[in-house]
Amino acid sequence: MKTGFSIRTWKKRISVPNPELLDMTTEYYRKVANFYYHLLRRHEELFSLGITGIQRELEILSIPGRDGREPSDPLPYEKVPLYIRRSAINKAAIAVKAALAKSEEHPIYPDEIEPQVTFYKGAYRDLSNESIDLKLWDGESWEWVSCELSGRELPENGTCLSPSLVHDRKFAYLHIPVKTETSDGRTLKERLQQDGRSPRICSVRFTNTDIFAMCAVLDEKGELAATHACHGGRTYVHRCRHYEERIRLAETYIDQAKGLQANRKYYQHLQNLSDHYAHQVSREIVDFCKEENARIIAIPKYREDRLRMIMSRCGTNSPMALSSQIRKRLMYKAWAEGIVVLEPLVEGISSRCAVCGGKVTQKTRTEFTCENGHQGNRFLNEARVLGRKCQQSLSELV
Repeated sequence: MKTGFSIRTWKKRISVPNPELLDMTTEYYRKVANFYYHLLRRHEELFSLGITGIQRELEILSIPGRDGREPSDPLPYEKVPLYIRRSAINKAAIAVKAALAKSEEHPIYPDEIEPQVTFYKGAYRDLSNESIDLKLWDGESWEWVSCELSGRELPENGTCLSPSLVHDRKFAYLHIPVKTETSDGRTLKERLQQDGRSPRICSVRFTNTDIFAMCAVLDEKGELAATHACHGGRTYVHRCRHYEERIRLAETYIDQAKGLQANRKYYQHLQNLSDHYAHQVSREIVDFCKEENARIIAIPKYREDRLRMIMSRCGTNSPMALSSQIRKRLMYKAWAEGIVVLEPLVEGISSRCAVCGGKVTQKTRTEFTCENGHQGNRFLNEARVLGRKCQQSLSELV
């Protein structure tokens, strides 16, 4: 079977004997990156090249050649290691490409860029779960420094790629991309043609109740095989309101300077809370699909105008508002397990009965009744209809 790969980032806290080395390295790295950023902006003829081509041309412009060639724009910083320099050049090229991607005719370039330090191979060594050696700038030269790492363990079957140094308030973290092989890297069309039958589908309906997501697995004939409800919406809303109240009190009773600092802390708590539940629910859905051998996940796709209307009604810190973060994390977690995620349009799933296909005549917040008398959970019914809608579209590809 054809295999693929996925890349996920592990976040580990980094400790250095002299923490100032990380700050000095970041400052020096950004100076080099900004030199190449401004150099590239002066040479618009290089914009059409790829990242590798830009890197080669900027090195010709700034680095003396082995044949004695003098550069036209020499790098004003000495003793920059090769892979540190190339990492900085790539960050400069990416910044320019990002501005051009938004508008080629009238790109808006920032005056300066503030990239995080990415250590290419040659700038780090001996990476393990507990430690890593990094080449850091001490103000006079680049030295190898042994650093301690803490956090969840790296996967044994993965390949670690170039780590990046990220400063987050009082602490520094190392973001380590890990490349792992997926069990099934086939495209959707290849799966349908090679398997010769309609696959089991797990359709997901996001809600604004205690149930973050209602999952329904349909078998090859479109019949309901298993269900699962991802609970926790009420707890999430309660905890969000707790921090929202803290923010309101800080704005009311604390002076402006201290209030801003207090709010920053509470807003970070809200962000951490959202990240936690988004990861928890997306992992719960993927694990359920693995248990039921569902190789396709169908999640509803809304039109932009309807999506804006739904989100405005639900509020910022609501289970439904969190669905966008769940969706984002579900994409890469499912692919890492060899599961394909599809996004069929949501139109029509709330007006039909999954049992008989009849019209839904009555709906409450959580229940429904159809014209033929069938009734039950509204969200489960809509998940089943969404799954059958997806199966019908897949049958056209075979």
